[in-house]
Amino acid sequence: MKFLPIVVVLTGAGCLAAVPYTPVIAATSAAIKSCSKQWSNMKKANKVPEGEKWSEFWSQCSKDYAAKNGEDASTEKASKSKKTASVSEDDSASSAQQKKDCDAKWDANKTRTGAHGWHDYFQFMSKCM
Repeated sequence: MKFLPIVVVLTGAGCLAAVPYTPVIAATSAAIKSCSKQWSNMKKANKVPEGEKWSEFWSQCSKDYAAKNGEDASTEKASKSKKTASVSEDDSASSAQQKKDCDAKWDANKTRTGAHGWHDYFQFMSKCM
C-alpha cells in the first residue's frame, strides 16, 4: 500500500519537471525562436516596457519578423510540412448536375454496400466527382 503514493508522487514530479521545457519544444519556427531570444534579452536587461506581456510582444514581433524576412511567421512550419492539392470550388450548372447524379449513385451504393455516415458519403463523393 505504500508503493502507490510513491508512484503518484514520482509521476507528478516527472510532469512538473517537463513543464519548463514545453516552450523549448514548441519553439520550432524561426520567428518564434528569434522573438523568444529578443524577449529573453529584454527581460535580462530589464528593458521590457512596463505592463507589456509576452503575448503583446509576440504579436508585434512576429509581424515585424514576417515583414523583415518575407514570410508568415505563424504558419511557416505548417506550410512547409503539408502540401494540399489545388481544388476549384467554383460552382457551375454542370457541377450541380454532377452532384445530383452522384447523389443518385450514392443512394444506390448505400443500399448495395450498407455504407452510412458522413465519412462514407464524403469518400464516395470525392471519387464520384
